[in-house]
Amino acid sequence: MTQVAGAALSGTHFNKAPLAAAVALACTVLSTQAAAMQTEQVQELAVAQAKATTEDDVKVEQSSNIKFTRPLLDTAKTITVIPQAVMKDRSVDSLRDALRNVSGISLAAGEGGAPSGDSMSIRGFSATTDIFVDGIRDIAGYSRDTYNLESIEVAKGPGSAVSGRGATGGSINLQSKTARLDQFSDVSLRLGSESDYRATLDSNITLGDTTALRLNLLTDDVDVAGRNEVNNSKDAAALSLATGIGSAQRFSLNAEYQNQDNMPDYGLPWVSDPAAVPQLADYVNEAPPVSFDNFYGNVFRDYEEIKAQSLTGRFEQDLSATTMLRVQARVGSVEREGVVTAPRFIDQKTSTNVRQSDEKTRDTKNSLAAVQLDLVAEYQTGSIKHNLVTGVEWAQETFKRWNMVDLVDDNLDSTPSLVDLYNPDPRVPFTGRYGRDGNSIEAEGDNIALYVFDTLTLNPQWELTLGARWDSFETDYQYSYTDPTLVVDTKDTMLSWNAGLVYKPATNGSIYFAVGNSFNPSAEGLTVSTNSNSNLIDLEPEETLSYELGTKWDLLDGRLLTSAALFRTEKKHARTDDPDFTDGQSSFDTLNGQQRVQGIELSAVGYLQPNWTLIAAYTYQDSEITHAEGDDASQIGMPLSGTPEHSASVWSRYDYNDKLAFGAGAQYVGERFNNSSANRKTAPGYTTYDVMLSYQATDKLGLQLNGVNLSDKRYIEQLGGGHFIPGEGRHVSITASYSF
Repeated sequence: MTQVAGAALSGTHFNKAPLAAAVALACTVLSTQAAAMQTEQVQELAVAQAKATTEDDVKVEQSSNIKFTRPLLDTAKTITVIPQAVMKDRSVDSLRDALRNVSGISLAAGEGGAPSGDSMSIRGFSATTDIFVDGIRDIAGYSRDTYNLESIEVAKGPGSAVSGRGATGGSINLQSKTARLDQFSDVSLRLGSESDYRATLDSNITLGDTTALRLNLLTDDVDVAGRNEVNNSKDAAALSLATGIGSAQRFSLNAEYQNQDNMPDYGLPWVSDPAAVPQLADYVNEAPPVSFDNFYGNVFRDYEEIKAQSLTGRFEQDLSATTMLRVQARVGSVEREGVVTAPRFIDQKTSTNVRQSDEKTRDTKNSLAAVQLDLVAEYQTGSIKHNLVTGVEWAQETFKRWNMVDLVDDNLDSTPSLVDLYNPDPRVPFTGRYGRDGNSIEAEGDNIALYVFDTLTLNPQWELTLGARWDSFETDYQYSYTDPTLVVDTKDTMLSWNAGLVYKPATNGSIYFAVGNSFNPSAEGLTVSTNSNSNLIDLEPEETLSYELGTKWDLLDGRLLTSAALFRTEKKHARTDDPDFTDGQSSFDTLNGQQRVQGIELSAVGYLQPNWTLIAAYTYQDSEITHAEGDDASQIGMPLSGTPEHSASVWSRYDYNDKLAFGAGAQYVGERFNNSSANRKTAPGYTTYDVMLSYQATDKLGLQLNGVNLSDKRYIEQLGGGHFIPGEGRHVSITASYSF
């Protein structure tokens, strides 16, 4: 969806020389293109948009990322788009819920005071910092809602050439709703079996021939099914103003604010001691034999408050029928404050009691200022057609964390330290009060990138895509709460690239081979290890290379897009223990580790019949640590953490007539491990089932009944080091929607 406009950033500073050089490069490319277009015949430019024909469509033809200029059918990469229609059918309200439609993704539990949020891995590698909103990185750790999303797009395989640092196993892009030339207002109210409610408003009005305004509002309060005491509530608003819609010059501005008030949840403790008491002896490295409903936190102490806000502008100018200039900018921040209990046994050798005294605090603010300049063009040289994207990106990310203490008594824990494993008391009186003690740490990252992508259509059967990106990523990290002069800095420069060759044996099919790389700097998340026994800040970035051989076909008269891909991802420069240190400093690292994930992906999305939709996927992953050194050598041959061999998902909807529809789906996730060490913890595989029944009572009023996890399967969804978080229990809801 074409949207937004450039927004000037005030109060920010950056190195102007690299940016000026990048702009000059873009102008040079533009001049070259203009000259080429004066002498060669060109065709109308089709700007990439991940937008189905209507919001009710399931099959999406194009990626939302402008760097993927060809239709999904002809893109040499595994890309899954979760459209708004599927999210509505499944009554999805969070990114984690929506990703149940994508196989090969695993969720991780929070650690060190960071609640779980949207922490996940794709194809075996962490993607926590690889989440984007409208193409701009959204690094903060929190749970993202779907009320203001048109679609969610998952691109798998190393993608540093497309998105910069990270993206080792893939990346996720959230496409926001924007104003369009239409008049509508949709309101909905959902009531659930957990005494929960959710209300939304989506209203769009036209203000002129090319101007429109769109408002999205949300309020909800949800008790998490299958988890005692855990509840989440939020209020959010998003405003989109767009002008010049459908014209050669387009400008829009999107503003969003969200406030969350949650009870953070670290779930249950693992049983880990081989010498555990008899009651636990049969469950070593597994979940304890207790109800997954149990909550081991303290409701009078634990809390989480989140405030997220952003302002995004985009300006687009059609320089010709085949060339577009786009400038996009964003400023935003996410503030998170809270206390969470990490459930840990007091001593598994002698007791089944769990400590409530292991509380983790978090008081942080992530801020972002970013500007992207892109030139998108289509032109012809001789018999070869080029779809070219070249651009510049500048981003400044900051992270600040304040130290939190019990202001009533920092030396004594005012909460009793023990609760019973089998019957924990989450309401033990707490007389303390947490707040800042005046100390803080802070990190800043500055990134400048230049990139170019060109898809060459050699003839109707062959296409070649080449892409490259140069990044300069610098960080400064003031890491001491007590001494602000203690600062470490890093600087990494990296050239990322990808290449894809597509052969079209028929107009409705493609066979492709793709290869690309990615890099993971030590300060990927802005902070680095400052342990005196660690040299992480001195290491070069990890590097990964990936190969993919696949085929995609539009079947059933173009209604159903099917795909199959073989992939192999090799991290040949992974961090591992350095065996050369013999003075006990075993945490020193080197880049001699090797990791590998290979497998197959199958998917189908679209319409089996005009009234019968399907979105299905299966992933097989064979992961292994193929080389490690020093103390890490024991991990050789182990699978990567949180990487199931088999995972699959399916959702299908059948419309009996214009009024009545039924939907059903299932998700399977195989056995996973929380780490790759000898004492790894095991999460068994599981299958859950969901259903939906909808009835369009009138042209304006619709009713929808949803059932989630109908069999009430109790399973481990998010894996952590010392704990795990169970998945959602059985939950039933009914939604009434009214359009006017």
